[in-house]
Amino acid sequence: MKNIIIAGVSLLTLAAALPALGQSVSTLEQIGTGNGATVDQSGNNTSDVDQTGDNNRVTASQTGSGNVSDIDQTALGAGAFVTQNGTGNKSTITQADASTRNSLNLPQDPESTVNQLGNNNESVVNQNAAMHNFNQVANVTQRGDSNISNVDQDVVGSSQAYSVRALVTQTGLANSNVVQTITASDAGGLYATVMQDNSQSNVNQLASGRQSSLLTAIVNQQSGSDSSINQTATGVGSGDLYASVRQSNGATSTVDQRANGVGAANQDVFVTQNGQSISNISQTFDNADSNAFLARLNQRGAGNLSNITQRDEGAGSALDPDTGLTADVNQTGNDNTSNLTQLNRGAFADIDQTGNGNTSAASQGGSGNRLVLLQSGNTNSSDITQTGVDNSADVLQAARSGGATSTIDQRGRGDLAFVDQLVGSDGSTSLITQTGAGGPASANTADVTQSGASNGSEITQSGFDSAALVDQSGARNTSMITQTGTVDGLESTVKVTQSGSDNESTILQNGSLNAATVTQSSDNNLSNITQTGTGGTVTVTQGM
Repeated sequence: MKNIIIAGVSLLTLAAALPALGQSVSTLEQIGTGNGATVDQSGNNTSDVDQTGDNNRVTASQTGSGNVSDIDQTALGAGAFVTQNGTGNKSTITQADASTRNSLNLPQDPESTVNQLGNNNESVVNQNAAMHNFNQVANVTQRGDSNISNVDQDVVGSSQAYSVRALVTQTGLANSNVVQTITASDAGGLYATVMQDNSQSNVNQLASGRQSSLLTAIVNQQSGSDSSINQTATGVGSGDLYASVRQSNGATSTVDQRANGVGAANQDVFVTQNGQSISNISQTFDNADSNAFLARLNQRGAGNLSNITQRDEGAGSALDPDTGLTADVNQTGNDNTSNLTQLNRGAFADIDQTGNGNTSAASQGGSGNRLVLLQSGNTNSSDITQTGVDNSADVLQAARSGGATSTIDQRGRGDLAFVDQLVGSDGSTSLITQTGAGGPASANTADVTQSGASNGSEITQSGFDSAALVDQSGARNTSMITQTGTVDGLESTVKVTQSGSDNESTILQNGSLNAATVTQSSDNNLSNITQTGTGGTVTVTQGM
């Protein structure tokens, strides 16, 4: 069956005879079964249609002048429909199947729809396939002027393959590149949706291999934003992988996800940005029994930078699988910076920066770590490192102008650190270093509250079961605490309260079941305490 309708002076014989008269040119060649072609051209346009075999169809309609459409289809389901309305638009669709049949119930295998209504738009859709393909589709719609879209979809291999779809909608001055590849023996879905206005997007998805699964990427942008997504997933079990980026007003986002592992599972990323900020998210899991992994980010303002890295650092087992790893970063304001690295096991992080010029660096690895950081003022700085088992750190910084600084370094078992630098703590610093020993009850605890300006607190804890509490509400106070616990389960404690100004307190504990309390409520006081052994108690009160 053959249907050919060509309007606008377009048959091959006339194409050579009438170019000087400004007529449209069309070249058509059809071989095989069920072919059909409709080309309707109005201005000085060019169309080239090539079809070979099976259920081929082409509909191309060009209205303005200087439009070019080239369609080349080979076998099985095919399709391709092009509408170009303005002037100077180009569309190239190449679809090949090279089938050894079976594209599960068609009706698409590939298909392709390109609809360009403005001027000087470019679209290239190149779809390929091989046996057991199933339903490749690509839709490109470009409405304004000077948009560029390149969709390349591939399948290759034998046995199964699944879907592969892409939808690109662009309005003006946008650039989109979508490449999707499945290399079968099962493989997966691979979708990709890009909608943008005056933005640039790059989506690259690869599945390859057993149970590689879904891999969805959705990008939605406006006003000069830039998004790059690269999702992989190869190997046994692989993962769902999903990434959604939605940004406006000059934001830049990079998402890189890979699975590659035995039993790797989900991996999600959501990014929402408004303003000229930069976000980089990388999630990599390569080893046995990897699990969930989520990263979520939101940035509002200009000059913000966030880097999130989550990866697997070792093989799990059925009894102790790689797991968890969540991350949540929220920045509202200008010129805030957050760097977060989380390695395998439990992890979790929640970083919230509201204000201007705040900086955060956090790294977690080991097992069951937890981290919560809230910065609500300006020019605050936080640095957190946790490696070990079941460590936790909570930091609140609310200094308004001079900025507060907090550093936490935990390398032990079950250590806890809490820092509250409140409004009025401008110029204050807190340093907590914890290296706990490995006993079952081993847990060092440090708790610092600073509400006055230019205070300094330093806590160093090693060994077993030390607890330190510091409260500085005056100004320019200094507290230094060093605790070394020697017996698992026998806790030594320190409490320092400085409500006056220009006070100094130094406490050294080495042993177990020691207790020291220092209260400095007037100004210019000095206290030094040294405790060694077991069961010592010291109380110092300076001021009214």
